[in-house]
Amino acid sequence: MLPAELLQHTQHSGQACPRFLQPERGLPWAERVLAALRVHRGKTRGELDEAFLSLEGDSPDYRVVRGLAHLALAEATLEVQSPVPPDVLRREAFALAAQRGYGEREASTVLGELAQKYDLEAEALREALYADLPEREVLTALPDLTPVALLERYQLAQAQGLLYYATELLIQAHRNISGEYKKLFRFLKFYGLMYAVEGDLDTGYRIHVDGPASLFAQTRRYGVRMATFLPALLHVTKWELDARLHLKGQQTCYTLTSEARLVSHYSKPPEFDSLLEEAFFKRWARLGTPWALEREVEIIDLKGTVFLPDFALRHPDGRTVYVEIVGFWRPDY
Repeated sequence: MLPAELLQHTQHSGQACPRFLQPERGLPWAERVLAALRVHRGKTRGELDEAFLSLEGDSPDYRVVRGLAHLALAEATLEVQSPVPPDVLRREAFALAAQRGYGEREASTVLGELAQKYDLEAEALREALYADLPEREVLTALPDLTPVALLERYQLAQAQGLLYYATELLIQAHRNISGEYKKLFRFLKFYGLMYAVEGDLDTGYRIHVDGPASLFAQTRRYGVRMATFLPALLHVTKWELDARLHLKGQQTCYTLTSEARLVSHYSKPPEFDSLLEEAFFKRWARLGTPWALEREVEIIDLKGTVFLPDFALRHPDGRTVYVEIVGFWRPDY
């Protein structure tokens, strides 16, 4: 995601809205950012940062460039490259300096001894001593992103950014493939979000996400969890999100829907959780029974949590039986 200083939004009549980039404006910047990364593969983070500063120049889009660069670098690999771990070198250098003294001549003596010990040139040793500083890290692998994908990541990050300030969310998830629902609830639990759910498969589900921020003081940490959850919601086909924000000392509303056409970078859930479930599904199709087997079609509210059976058996006369294949279990389960 993006740091707060790189977020852009508008606020009017108590409603906040992220400021998305038009493709004709955003794609050229995304292409230039990725091109700068390609040119600087094998070079240091400091050199790369200088290239990004040169790229933004005096353009009014400087925050766009910084945002795209931030997201691209999050997908790249930067490594410490040193013949000897820098912390080991520094520890030995300080230990020798304590014995030899701290003058300029003594420093040369210490560096000479270390260079001889590790068979390094004096200049290479000086570089290695602090090779683990952020600006000395070396770009070793490029992000697996196209300009379009990078721009999609930027648009999503802008939408997520307003949720940093959220105190509560109300999500309306309309009828969808329930495997998509399943991942939704998994992410709610994974990020430690407290929620209540109501509704059914036919009308959809209303999920109220609340937390300590709404009860006591505004806490950014909980809002960041809500923001991190947003890409999981994008796997649901049709949805609306209404958030209450505490933004710049004011209560503000924020509305987002599936019509925003945001793209999730979270992988889609697999169709089956295990080979056993997949085998069961395939064998059922060969039975020739009037009972139709459906995959994860219902969400059962257990008052405080939800339960998603693996299958539902539906009979033409209206009867329904839920089936759960239990692997590892414990008594309370």
